[in-house]
Formats: sequence, C-alpha cells, structure tokens
Amino acid sequence: MSSLTLIGAHRAVSSLLETRPKSWDVVRFKGLFDRLDQRNSDLSYEMLSLRSTGEVVARAELGGRQEPDEISLPRYLVAEIGDLVVNPMWLIGGGIGVSQRAGAVSPDYRVFRIRGALLPRFIHYLLRSKPYLDQYLLYTRAQTTFDRRVQQPDLDNLPIPVPPPEEQRAIVDYLDRETARIDTLIEEQRLLIEMLRERREATIRSALLSGLDNVETAPSGVELLGAVPKHWRMVPTRHLCTITTGSEDSGNATDDGEYPFYVRGREVLRIDHYSFEGEAVMTPGDGQGGTGKVFHYFDGKFEAHQRVYVFTDFADVTGWYFYYFLSTFLRPVALAGSNTVTMESLRRPLLADFKVAVPPIDEQQRITAHLDDQTTKIDTLIAEAERLIDLVRERRSALITAAVAGMIDLGEAR
Repeated sequence: MSSLTLIGAHRAVSSLLETRPKSWDVVRFKGLFDRLDQRNSDLSYEMLSLRSTGEVVARAELGGRQEPDEISLPRYLVAEIGDLVVNPMWLIGGGIGVSQRAGAVSPDYRVFRIRGALLPRFIHYLLRSKPYLDQYLLYTRAQTTFDRRVQQPDLDNLPIPVPPPEEQRAIVDYLDRETARIDTLIEEQRLLIEMLRERREATIRSALLSGLDNVETAPSGVELLGAVPKHWRMVPTRHLCTITTGSEDSGNATDDGEYPFYVRGREVLRIDHYSFEGEAVMTPGDGQGGTGKVFHYFDGKFEAHQRVYVFTDFADVTGWYFYYFLSTFLRPVALAGSNTVTMESLRRPLLADFKVAVPPIDEQQRITAHLDDQTTKIDTLIAEAERLIDLVRERRSALITAAVAGMIDLGEAR
C-alpha cells in the first residue's frame, strides 16, 4: 500500500499526514514497533499504571485502587524505560504513553518497543495528539460490538510520520519547553481556583457563625461550630421546618417534563407532574452524588425522589439561609458525631436533631444578601480561571498537533 493510500484510509490523521514535510516518511505502526510479552514472573518489578495524561506511574501513587490478586501478578507485563504502553480499553481517553520508568503493567495493557530511529518523546507527543485520539475513536465506532477497545490490527495499520532524527529532536525540545510553560500556567490557575474556593468557604462559614456585626458571642453547644453571637438561637431542624421525602423513582423522569425533578445525584431531571410547591431545600439521603455533598434550593412546583429529603414550611428561618447553613455544616457536623468513617446514608433523626444557628429574620436576610454578593464575585473569578485553563489546554493541543505535523518553523520558534 502506498503512502497516499495509507493516509487516505485513516481520515482523522490524514490532514496531519498530508501537510507533513516531503522529507518525512509515513510508515505503518507495525513497521516501527515490536509488541512485547515479557511477564513479571519473578515479581521483581514494581507495579505501574497508565494515567489518561499518558504518564506511567506507580500504582501506589494513585491510591484507593483495588489491588490485583496474587495469582495474576506474575502475568503482569514488563515495560522498560522508553517502551510504549497502551491501554486499548481507554485509548480514546488518552490511555497511551511512553514510560519513563521500568515496571510491570496490567496484562490487559499492551507494551511495545520502538524499533529504528524514533525518539520515544516524539512518539509520545505524536500518538497523544488530537488527530490520533480522534482516530482511536473512529476505530471503536467502526466496531460491530460494544467492546470499546482498539483492536490490534487497527493499531498495526496506523500510519506514523517519521521525520529525520534531527527534526524529531528539535520538535521534542520545542514541545518540552513550550508545554512546560503551558503546564505551569495551568497549575497556577488550578492553585488560584483552590485558593478562591477556600476563600468562598471561609466567607460563608464566617458569616454563618459570626454574622456581619461585631457583637458578643457565646458557646453554640456544638463543638465544631464554636461560639456564635449571643443573641442567636441554636435550634434543631425539626423546630424550623417539615422534613419529608419524595415518592418518585428516577425512572419516572421525562426529558421534556414541565417540572424539575430532584433525584439522588447532582443532576436535576424533569418530570411531568409535581408533589411539592413553594420554598424548599433538598438533599439526597444516599446516592452517587455523595451523601451530605449535594444540596438544592428551589421555590416553586417540583418533584423529588423517594430517597431525597425535602425541607419545607420554614418557620423562624428563611429557606435560603437554611440552605446556606445546611449545605455548609451538615456533613462536617454529622461526620463528627458519627461512629462511621463515611456517611453512606442520612437518617431522619440525625437531620431532625441537627442544630442551626438562627439569627433574627432581618439579620438572616442581610447575611444571605452579603453571601450572595461575595460568592457571586468569587464564582465569577473561578469561572474565568476555568475558562482560561480550557483555552490554554486547547492551545497546548493545537501546538502539539502543529509541531508533530511539521507545521512550525522551529528555527524561528527558538
């Protein structure tokens, strides 16, 4: 098969290959890589795992992963420094990268050794560039089964541009330098977002426990909360509102339903009827969203899942203030008084006995207005930082694609 035919048969990478310099060859994957089958039979290698970022890291660094049984350990594949590691079940999500450490990876992975004059870092950038990620997706979509792994024959026929060694080195040096700058900017924005979120939480906690005025305080009676303004009352939730649950199942949701439907996750579904009307706060009693982490406020007609607690009919407290307080303090206070490490589910007695620091209504309204203003400003800054990260990531991806396609004059880029 000629280079032109090889290019045309792989449409996601065709534009990258067609714009390559004429001095670059195009070779099938199987002509450049040898698939390895060395096993960790003597268990002498450390266990590694492949991240979606392309990094091959020690499994111990990932934490929380179920360890394989001892019987399967000798079957783990050995990868040396510079070998290409592929997770065929997650290639479309970035499960491919050149290892920078020696170790043993899952037997469900594939390990390849580069043959010929190919720099490992060049291959790492190339096979993780967007055109190649798109090509892996096309491979899985063309399959007639629900198996989403990239099949070896498809990988074998994947066309690879091969620049002269000196150009590969120039591309790698350029991308290492430029992506490091970009990654530093991304990390700075992540740290900024973390700082802003901490500031947001501190602002809310301060207002809900100290108020907006400099007044005398007294112990709240709840160790985690500490002291609160002396004229505030600590009131169990059962005296502030009605606590009930919905009666619906998630399967009753309809895409075009007229009313919001609060279920056990973060997503709000739709449904064509309602059981509740008015101001309410909701939190799942259990579910995939994380117990004590998902809270909703709504004022109007809505429906709720049978395992979603609904707080309504507020007395001496506004629903919006109650939402702020419950969403901020329920989980830490409940966990502090729990005999278990995690909150797998919430029970009604715990919710009924949960104490809320209750200022006078006018003070509640001042506090929530202040928090609305402050959190809106902080959320705007967080959103701007997140948008910048998205833009910079797009820039990074485009830069890598252009470089591995030979579209950047690296003499001028230095």
